[in-house]
Amino acid sequence: MDQANGRVDRRALLLGGTALLAAGAAGGLLTGAEAQAAPRVRPDISSPAGQRMIALYALAVRAMQDPAINYPPQPHSWIFQSYIHSVPSNPFDPANSGGLYNGTPELATRIDQIYGNPAPGSRQAAWKAAALKCWSTCTHGSPLFPIWHRWYMYYFERVCRRMCGSATFQLPYWNYASNIGGSLQLPPAFVPQQTQPFPAQQRLVFDDRGPGFANPQGKGAQNVLMNGGGYLPYPLIDYQPALAATRMFPSDTSFPDPWPSPTFTRLGFTGRLECYPHDMVHNYVGGWMGNVPSAAGDPIFFVHHCQIDRLYASWEAKPGIQYNWGTTDDDPSEAAWKGHASWFVDETGKPVSVRMGNAVDTAALGYRYDNLAQPVPPVSPLLQGTAAQPLTEVAAQRAATLDVRAGGAAVTLQPAPGLLAASPSTTGIPAVLTLSDVVLLRRPPAPLAVFVNLPEGTPATIDGPYYAGTLNLFHFDLGTGRRMMHGPGAAHAMAMTPDFTFAIGDLLRAQQQRRLWRGGAITVTVATPGGDQPGGTVYLTIGSIAFTP
Repeated sequence: MDQANGRVDRRALLLGGTALLAAGAAGGLLTGAEAQAAPRVRPDISSPAGQRMIALYALAVRAMQDPAINYPPQPHSWIFQSYIHSVPSNPFDPANSGGLYNGTPELATRIDQIYGNPAPGSRQAAWKAAALKCWSTCTHGSPLFPIWHRWYMYYFERVCRRMCGSATFQLPYWNYASNIGGSLQLPPAFVPQQTQPFPAQQRLVFDDRGPGFANPQGKGAQNVLMNGGGYLPYPLIDYQPALAATRMFPSDTSFPDPWPSPTFTRLGFTGRLECYPHDMVHNYVGGWMGNVPSAAGDPIFFVHHCQIDRLYASWEAKPGIQYNWGTTDDDPSEAAWKGHASWFVDETGKPVSVRMGNAVDTAALGYRYDNLAQPVPPVSPLLQGTAAQPLTEVAAQRAATLDVRAGGAAVTLQPAPGLLAASPSTTGIPAVLTLSDVVLLRRPPAPLAVFVNLPEGTPATIDGPYYAGTLNLFHFDLGTGRRMMHGPGAAHAMAMTPDFTFAIGDLLRAQQQRRLWRGGAITVTVATPGGDQPGGTVYLTIGSIAFTP
């Protein structure tokens, strides 16, 4: 920690955190009277109540980062709490690290390295036992995604109360996408500014974040640092497609396809919420936030997930919603979902086993939000929930392996025999672009997007007539290069070979109307929208690319 400017220094955090602020050192258990001294209402971070809570949050974070409690990590330390979410295999480059998962020999070995072989009955033995139960238990790509993170925020909030010394602390939420403006920037307390509403020592600045856009619509190049006032792109952060769902399931366990792919409509609320806005906030904040194993090391993580929980509460309050129980990993049975158990630690450091079904209503956990997000009626048939129809591949254009390097890569797909003049407007078949066997080798400095028929020398922008979609790589594990998966019981499992599909019929028809494409061959470009110079680093490989007209 650079105490002069209050920044959370990445190198210091790797080594266990920062010096303890005396103002945040107050701890101890909260009495029943203290716990009920004020209504438990989680506020918008931009409100007066939210401003008070973020100041307390800063004190809690810095107290949790005291090296004295991070070597080895005690349950109320920053490392222990962030490792509940996921453990990076390489702690010296977390943003480009694979993960170590609960119940695996690899994680057990790491915990042995951290805690050693403490004497039975010792405090360190208790910390080690808690780590073995709690660490790396997050549920991504899982129907348990919103409910597990609700429990995670609940116990993290209790630990923060202890560490900031205030029984009135409530996690504030970052209300992004509440407007097409300032809500899409990092809250002021999290970025370095000349004019700072918080004292320097209370800042939550983190030095490893990515580039944003110069405007909230995501127009132009993505070359303004998020720490320098950059914006998340509203079209990819809008949460209304998630709130439009009436059913909870299926999750996105088997649906990696990005918005606006037709398969997105097959997802229930949990799957939609996880894809948009959850994953895209992680992807576009970037840095540690862009990688599951490191994401919870950035203090912005918890106010982001407080917003995700608020959106879950908003959906729960919507008339007509249903938990459509099933029999698969994507849409589980009521007994399997509600009965699933997971471990956390409370403010005393004691491991606590909880059942997911006990947190379906925030009232059961004793809190609510100052206001809920209001769903609006879907404006596109894509949001109505109609299941995607299977595609019949009458003919396709294909290309072999493509290496996507710094600066991007492009390939031209030649028409199959007899389809020289074929186009979406003449075949009547939905045009689909499929990227198969995608392997992530290193995270790019900004999310990679896919463009169709982008002319050479034309800037790659997500607001232009060539943009097909953004590759959602948040769930990819750099240890395998594949998309992490969750098997029965939401345990991490071996990843599947992922395909990304893009429905590009409307895009090609619009290009035809503007005479940007005349049918026949198409060019596919994969690149970041600015902010990346050509170079030798290979970010990912694509086994094959196919276009079905």
